[in-house]
Amino acid sequence: MSVSARLVKQVHNRRRPQVSYAHPDGPVAGANAMRDHLASVYSGSGLPSTRPSPLPSSDDHVPFDLASVSEDDPSGSGLGLGLGSSSGSGSGSGLSSFSADSVADTMRRLPLRKAPGSDHLRTEMLIPIRKQVAAILARLFDICCQWSYTPSLWRHAQVVPIYKKGDPHQPSNFRPISLTSIIRKLFEMCLFPHLEDVSPPLDIAQGGFRPQRSALDQALCLHDLIQEYYRRKRHFPVVAFLDIKAAYDTVDRRVIWQSLLAVSSPFALVSILAHLFDDVSISVLMSNQVSTPFTPSTGVLQGPVLSPHLQWVEKWFQCFRLATLTLYNF
Repeated sequence: MSVSARLVKQVHNRRRPQVSYAHPDGPVAGANAMRDHLASVYSGSGLPSTRPSPLPSSDDHVPFDLASVSEDDPSGSGLGLGLGSSSGSGSGSGLSSFSADSVADTMRRLPLRKAPGSDHLRTEMLIPIRKQVAAILARLFDICCQWSYTPSLWRHAQVVPIYKKGDPHQPSNFRPISLTSIIRKLFEMCLFPHLEDVSPPLDIAQGGFRPQRSALDQALCLHDLIQEYYRRKRHFPVVAFLDIKAAYDTVDRRVIWQSLLAVSSPFALVSILAHLFDDVSISVLMSNQVSTPFTPSTGVLQGPVLSPHLQWVEKWFQCFRLATLTLYNF
């Protein structure tokens, strides 16, 4: 069913007329106008006055020790929980060394025919030489985690505005899709198993961006709950649909990092994630014109591999869930 729905969606998208943002003063002014709009969205002006503390600096801990591997996990795929230095006794940093084989296998799962980031690298360029570059990239990923630092091109996103609905002359009616480096995507895919293992459990009702949970699955669950409610109460419930405006763009990243640390996620892992998503710059790419860059104060980029998972780690939706809500007590 999900495959059929995806095919129908693809046909619908191909037949839908393409709408792009246009500015009366030309494409350069249009790119900068879109940039100014996004800068205001990412400014953090809507954040509450009381926020979690910033993530502690990693300067006191780097370089992390990635060489220590627990005896019960000789493959190097596990996660330690301590902090260490490269010259320490091997207490573990929370991240094990990446192997060339695992990087090569992950490289085969990179999406094809996707627009590149600012480095212009594509998956199709890496696949033929994956065996030759896997060891180099594995070592590079080790160094990035060890020092909690990544190349600046990995942290620069070129945003392409995609029309949603409404007045096409309003920048707010476009969704900002981020084009990032394919090497960053590969790095995130290698980090994801570690992040998934140590993240707080996602709410059972969360279906977006999760494997084998399509919109049709969610609709079926809602239908079944309504029918069950009617069977017990003999009347239909009132269903409220909530659409969060700019949900990705207004997430407080401090909440994400503190939520991960609260469940004893390794500081080395949280530190490199914070670096990947906090120390970023964004420019708008539109009509072959690139705007001046800016640095977002809030949000997670729409496009990177880890963004959907990190957005739901924030758990904002728990504000709407009653602690006593069960199937037998609606």
